[in-house]
Amino acid sequence: MAIWWFSAPPPITGVYPGLVHYNDGDSGNTTPMRAPGAADHAGADPGPAFGLLLLRLVVGGIFIAHGLEKFFTWAGTPGLDGFADSLADMGFTNTDALAMTTAITEIVAGGLLVIGLLASLASVPLLGLAVASVVFTFDEGFFLTQAGGFEYKLLLAAAAAALVFTGPGRFSLDSGRPYFRFPFRTALIFLVLGGIATAVVLFVFR
Repeated sequence: MAIWWFSAPPPITGVYPGLVHYNDGDSGNTTPMRAPGAADHAGADPGPAFGLLLLRLVVGGIFIAHGLEKFFTWAGTPGLDGFADSLADMGFTNTDALAMTTAITEIVAGGLLVIGLLASLASVPLLGLAVASVVFTFDEGFFLTQAGGFEYKLLLAAAAAALVFTGPGRFSLDSGRPYFRFPFRTALIFLVLGGIATAVVLFVFR
């Protein structure tokens, strides 16, 4: 799939700005397609791009904050030691290393999401962390109360999943790159890689 995805017949320059015509290789017919990295049409609605930018900034910012608070224990948060203890209660081993890895992942992946670089890939580990939080707090009930609740974590998981499939939008460093043109195919590849990584983490640490 990856070979087919990145390969294409030689383009024939078209008469429309920002478009090229690709020969289908059989009948000789050509199909107009947007050239990689070509600018959007002047009349394109910027609303979806702004919406995705806002979503990226909020979701990425939340995960960055969670990663940083594990290092700096802001506002009385338990920090790395407290998070490691929570992981031990969930049945994980090597919790100090896992806590450190989780914090770094939140900061790095959240930062990539904010700037829109490899955003679909960066959303995958964030999705995994959010889903794990839902699973391990499911018995606390749906609504967020003093006793717990997983609705907030479910919302983060849904937002991260949406960004995996939609991509980061035009206002990002990913815009114009080859994989940016195929967000759904990119998402499937990244989700498979994320599933493998999750299986490895569970095997090693639990």
